[in-house]
Amino acid sequence: MQSKPCVKELDKVIQGCLHNDRRAQFQLYDYCFNPMMSICMRYEKEEDMAMEVLNVAFMKVLKSLHTYEPKFPFDPWFKRIAVNEAIDSYRKKCRRMSLFENGVDNLENQSINEQPGGEWIEKEYLEYIMGSLKKVEQMVFNLYAIDGYSHKEIAEALDISERSSIRHLGNARTKLQEQLPDGKIGLRRA
Repeated sequence: MQSKPCVKELDKVIQGCLHNDRRAQFQLYDYCFNPMMSICMRYEKEEDMAMEVLNVAFMKVLKSLHTYEPKFPFDPWFKRIAVNEAIDSYRKKCRRMSLFENGVDNLENQSINEQPGGEWIEKEYLEYIMGSLKKVEQMVFNLYAIDGYSHKEIAEALDISERSSIRHLGNARTKLQEQLPDGKIGLRRA
């Protein structure tokens, strides 16, 4: 297995990718994998689906590499491609089913998972409560609170109104606050 390139070597790896060097492409994939997978897992809860989104996003990175400006940091550039691919994947799913079609919130009658010692497993619990949100609420929450999109950008990306974006964020915030032990969630204001 190849080691990850350091920042100084990244330019050489990118140049190799531009010349279709398979070793350089593998090194770039290895470099991008963890950050991209983290992004994809925020939008796709099933690992197989997240891998599918990641692989499509990476192919777009390779195909668009000639447009990358080396004077700017590489990481935000490829992460933005991963987020955009997650949005595209979401849109495709929305075409197959109604945007607001989702079952009744089933969190009310479920107990909270605890470790044997009684302490919360934070990551699993956060995933659990994020799973209680409607898919559109998850998307808006992730795009706004984590990826820093504006409501205007979210509205354009998801083909909804800005007002709907604000409403979905408010609903997500309310549901998450109700489920957190101290009732607080750190979010920037809408």
